[in-house]
Amino acid sequence: MRRKFKSLYLLLMLPLLCSAQQQGKSEIPDWENPKVFAINNEYTRATALPYADKEGALKNEYSLSPFYKLISGDWKFYWVPKPDAAPKDFQLESFDDFKWNTIPVPGNWEINGYGTPIYTNIIYPFPVNPPYIPHEDNPVGCYRRYVDVPNSWDGRRVYLHFEAGTSAMYVWVNGKKVGYSEVTKSPTEFDITDYVRQGKNLIALQVYRWSDGSYLEDQDMWRLSGFDREIYLYSTAQTRIQDCFAVAGLDKNYKNGELDVAIQLKNFEKNTFSRGLELEMVAADGRTIFTNKATVSLKGGGVTDYKYTRSIPNVKTWTAETPNLYTLLVTLKDEKGAIVEATSYTLGFKSIEIKDGILLVNGKYVYLKGTNLHEHHPVTGHANAKEMLMKDLTLMKQNNLNAIRTSHYPQSTEFYRLCDKYGFYVIDEVNIESHGLGYGKDNVAFNPEWDAMHLDRTYRAI
Repeated sequence: MRRKFKSLYLLLMLPLLCSAQQQGKSEIPDWENPKVFAINNEYTRATALPYADKEGALKNEYSLSPFYKLISGDWKFYWVPKPDAAPKDFQLESFDDFKWNTIPVPGNWEINGYGTPIYTNIIYPFPVNPPYIPHEDNPVGCYRRYVDVPNSWDGRRVYLHFEAGTSAMYVWVNGKKVGYSEVTKSPTEFDITDYVRQGKNLIALQVYRWSDGSYLEDQDMWRLSGFDREIYLYSTAQTRIQDCFAVAGLDKNYKNGELDVAIQLKNFEKNTFSRGLELEMVAADGRTIFTNKATVSLKGGGVTDYKYTRSIPNVKTWTAETPNLYTLLVTLKDEKGAIVEATSYTLGFKSIEIKDGILLVNGKYVYLKGTNLHEHHPVTGHANAKEMLMKDLTLMKQNNLNAIRTSHYPQSTEFYRLCDKYGFYVIDEVNIESHGLGYGKDNVAFNPEWDAMHLDRTYRAI
């Protein structure tokens, strides 16, 4: 099903890419053009980080990877009330930002003294006229930060990853425009290999409070601006594990596990060559359930798919009461057998069905006792620290809740990992809500120009 979504998405992206290439010739701003919402972004994938060894991948703590560099913290910041007032050439290395203030990332502007926090439900916080946004009342924040790229990353690919984007933002590295993104509450990343150098590099961001995408984010909540989650760099070799989609189901007797794995490997080299690919399933107590070794031919300059299925007898099943997890360890090796990179994914074997209107988990009736959850902190706004998230989940468990609805957008990667670990059924929501436009033909959901943006947000949630 996921691959069908990808094919449909690529077909819809064709006119979008043409539009994005021509957008520089148009007088319509990208942030008022529903056909332009992603320029030069990496294709959506399952979030995973490369590690240098299996031990690091199994622990899956980002700080253990030599290929990871957190660049959150204090950024130089300049706020203006409208786009035309934004400082010119601020993205250049020659620009003097000495008098600029700093702002924390993650951090919301309004919590840090820039602009006004707005609480609203159905009523939009700006005049309704899609896709247009008032040019005289659309605050813009400019960010600058110098970051060091490790010398050990020389010859590797380098990516800039936002755990959550913004309403709209442009990205520059060392004064060169990298791309554009228009979605909050979902990750977005850019390949910045051709823009970085060893040592110090300038990353500059121009962020808009509102965009045409804001018409799809009419949720009942505090409307705050800025970055809600972390920003980091990571690097990969010229061959990498691009994506992984693993389904851990059960057989008809709900006893044996049925594992279905689809892996994408990407080769940036021009030549076609073979690499070793190793899959291991590890139980919570450290036991290796199985190991599968394969040799995969990687076509030059493209993506190679590898699929694997396996039955696993007598697995420990996952439920909210018994959140048994396994780790799928994926390792890519070079021609000499040395590790190129390793990464991991946690899996819970389960079956979810609806029969005669009744929800069954592993063949048994489940009564959902749940709550809605916003990504919100009483002090820091949408920049929700892990400690606060842990407090929320602990309180829910203490009160016998077993389900969470992510009202009204995808949560952070950390949230899903914690729900897997501690046992919560998650009803995930796509970052699409436009009920302020009504439910008839005036809603942009009925406008074909907005189809690609709707599908992009749907695919990100999947």
